[in-house]
Amino acid sequence: MVTAALFLTISLAARKMTSEEFGLWSILLSISFLSFTFDLGFRYGLSNRMAALVAKSGGQPDPGHSGVFLSVFMLQVLIAAIGAAACMLFLPIVPWAYIFNIRQADLASQMSFIMPVVGSLLFLNLPFTLWGAAFYANQEVTLASFLSGIQAVVLLGVFAACIFFLPFTMAVAIYFAAFVLTGAAITAFLFYRRAWAFRRVGLGEQIGHIAAISRPSLGFFVLSFSSALSGSISALLSGSIIGLKEAGDFTLLQKIFSLLMSLYLAFLAPLCPAYTRHAQLGDWEWVRGKLTATVRKLWPLVFAGGGILFVAVHPILIKAWTGKWLADYPLAALFAANALIMGLSAAYSVTLNSLGLVRFQGVLCLIMVVPVVILPLILGRWMGVHGVALAALLCALPAAILLPRYTAKAIDNKLLHV
Repeated sequence: MVTAALFLTISLAARKMTSEEFGLWSILLSISFLSFTFDLGFRYGLSNRMAALVAKSGGQPDPGHSGVFLSVFMLQVLIAAIGAAACMLFLPIVPWAYIFNIRQADLASQMSFIMPVVGSLLFLNLPFTLWGAAFYANQEVTLASFLSGIQAVVLLGVFAACIFFLPFTMAVAIYFAAFVLTGAAITAFLFYRRAWAFRRVGLGEQIGHIAAISRPSLGFFVLSFSSALSGSISALLSGSIIGLKEAGDFTLLQKIFSLLMSLYLAFLAPLCPAYTRHAQLGDWEWVRGKLTATVRKLWPLVFAGGGILFVAVHPILIKAWTGKWLADYPLAALFAANALIMGLSAAYSVTLNSLGLVRFQGVLCLIMVVPVVILPLILGRWMGVHGVALAALLCALPAAILLPRYTAKAIDNKLLHV
């Protein structure tokens, strides 16, 4: 439902916005995905820790769980406040119109308002992204998915109302504000369902909980930031390399293939707490069996079968989706190959993340940061959009080669750090 709502949102945006407005909108969505990593990895650290605590308590409620959650929540409030203030202070002075090659005069004049407001709202949303960790830790996958779907539908409704009746600038600001409000509402529901009190956690207790998960969390930050940067850099750089209008078309085709990854990750999401739980209980053969089934059955079905299909029919899909005719088979093939490689890496990365084994991935991602940024610039200047897509494909290869062997060793040695 989340993916469907996002695709309907993009469909409305492509039909109602000007070409440059849509290009900017696509870039803002990429920034929003990147912004989730500004939690410094503590969302993932919290998820693993709570899953382990639930396993130890035999699935029974424990008053100590709320202390862990609230400690991380208050840390995120601090990060949100500092980040929002920095956005309002520094982003207005950045020459956004020049950076994104904006030619639409009214849009260029509003950039000093749009970027600080959107940036601030994305930071303010950080504390309200933690609720999923608590639901998944208790294996309440269906409920978490339902709540995510409700949030997505509400956001779609807000966007539809805004894009039809309000100027672009106000529509964007209200849409991202709705992220914060819906996240806050779901967080309040979590406290109601758990019968948790929103209490003050002592400084000593906070430091203890944060310190206990800080090492894996910071590893998750390096990993998630690098991964998010790899996934969004093409859209972020396309505006400066080829212009906002062309960037919008580029991201449309990219989104078609990101659908495969979204569907794939939706299947993998319930495995995250399950991997942690079974490893905590010593059932390593279950972990190995699920990973093997994912790689041998789910991965080829989604990315080989789905990728070939999407390459063949992408002009029809985009026409039905947005009303635009866009046919570029070489670019589609590059996106399909990139999705195939990233899908393989994701199967192993999800397993390692669930076991709290992020150091190796973090080091690998740090090594790849420079190529991830430089290659799209070099190949993009030389080959245009095809160069940007080829750069993403080349940067995805090392993880797909190295992670399978590392994961096999980790399972053999029964490594668990949560």
